[in-house]
Amino acid sequence: MTQQLLTAPIVAASAADVGVIGAGDPAWLLEARRDAWRAFETMDLPDEKDEEWRRTDVRGLPLERLAAGGVGVAFADREALAAQGVVTGGLQAAAREHEATVRERFGTVVGASEWKYLALNAALWSGGAYVFVPNDAEVTLPVRIEQTLAASGGAAFPRTLIIAGRNARVTVISESRSGDGGAPTLVSGAVEVIAGDGARVEYYDVNLWGDGVYNFNTVRAVLGRDASVTAMAAGIGSKLTKMRIDTLMPQPGASAELLGITFGTADQHFDYNTLQDHAGDHTSSDLQFKSALAGSASLAWYGVTRIHPGAGGSEANQTSRNLLLSEHAKAAPIPILEIEAYDVAKCSHGATAGPVDQDELFYLESRAIPRAVAEQMLVEGFFADVVDRVPNAEVRERVMECVLAKIGGGTERLTADQVLGA
Repeated sequence: MTQQLLTAPIVAASAADVGVIGAGDPAWLLEARRDAWRAFETMDLPDEKDEEWRRTDVRGLPLERLAAGGVGVAFADREALAAQGVVTGGLQAAAREHEATVRERFGTVVGASEWKYLALNAALWSGGAYVFVPNDAEVTLPVRIEQTLAASGGAAFPRTLIIAGRNARVTVISESRSGDGGAPTLVSGAVEVIAGDGARVEYYDVNLWGDGVYNFNTVRAVLGRDASVTAMAAGIGSKLTKMRIDTLMPQPGASAELLGITFGTADQHFDYNTLQDHAGDHTSSDLQFKSALAGSASLAWYGVTRIHPGAGGSEANQTSRNLLLSEHAKAAPIPILEIEAYDVAKCSHGATAGPVDQDELFYLESRAIPRAVAEQMLVEGFFADVVDRVPNAEVRERVMECVLAKIGGGTERLTADQVLGA
């Protein structure tokens, strides 16, 4: 029986193009691409009634017959990182040069069969980013990855594989950017993070895509025994972002921290799904997401904390706070707890959405601070407790710089002393 798909073609590509993109790949990877393409051809888009998808209308997006293109990937300080034992470079090249390592792990964390756009990514990705940190390496420099789109109107498929060995320490910052304007562009990305026993991995995703980009991204980390992962999503750019961030803790003693800050304007839409998955005993997780929304921007967050029967002694928390800077802005935070263990140490959640405090705004404006500057200060203060959780000062400054550049443009930033002295 042949399945009749309900969605129009997404890319102007075929099985032959899969072979062209993967021409230099090892045989196992080329076959994986072909399997993914076959899955893509048979899969439909998610049902709009599905809880995870009903807040984002994927079927109505203007993404038909887009030409498949690449994403430019650049690394900073590669020589200095290499001196500390870190291997960085293109993922496609790594599949040839470090074949055994990549083959063992590639596609084991984010699978091609999860949904249609991920199958498309697994079939058509090119270039990609690869980060390998050996056992016991403590990397003092952050690994910086810049991903760029040269042109609008196509479809791009970024792919990242991060492997941190036993007791390794590494910070990875990924910035994605493109120009504003132009034709609608599809970006479907996948990030796999594998943290070995005792490893400490920090991963920061800074979304600076242009205003014509429809951004779909899955970031998933698997943690070894006593490993810890911090993952942050900084949502600033794109027309639409649908992002999944999962932390899987199958081993005892693992801990995960999920951070998110989003600043939306105009008619931007952000839709986040998160999973804090506790399978190992005495694991812990904490989620802190904040958004500030202006214009007609909207945000949905659907977060699941799952504690399996064998995860005794685990503790988890979810907190989502949303600041509405306009009467037309909307936020829909939905925390979900699924607790199957009887001896959980702690499990809590909380979510709010509300307008800016008019008293605070009046206080600042009454001291001759322009409204735009006052709103900027309130947003900066609102995000501060999430950003302050980032251990790296350089990363903290960069994240806030990107947010404030958007909210204030060239607006002058005031210090606390200037405010109090006004």
